[in-house]
Amino acid sequence: MARMNEQDQPAAGKPPDPLTPKPPTPLLPGAGSPVQPGPPLSVQPPVRDTTINSSVVLLAVGGVIAVLLVIVVLIAVFHR
Repeated sequence: MARMNEQDQPAAGKPPDPLTPKPPTPLLPGAGSPVQPGPPLSVQPPVRDTTINSSVVLLAVGGVIAVLLVIVVLIAVFHR
């Protein structure tokens, strides 16, 4: 029987050689780094307060005009 040298025996407790390539491990869906760094394109910056406030004002003005038109039409229909 041939004698084994220290080099032939596996090293117990020693880290593996960093130069030895490891087999690739399959990644789960969604794992790993993104193709393009940064947030996804679906993430938008927050909406400014002035945009929300001006939208509410325009909606309110449109609502008032609509109510006035309905009143004018009702008066015209029932005035006869």
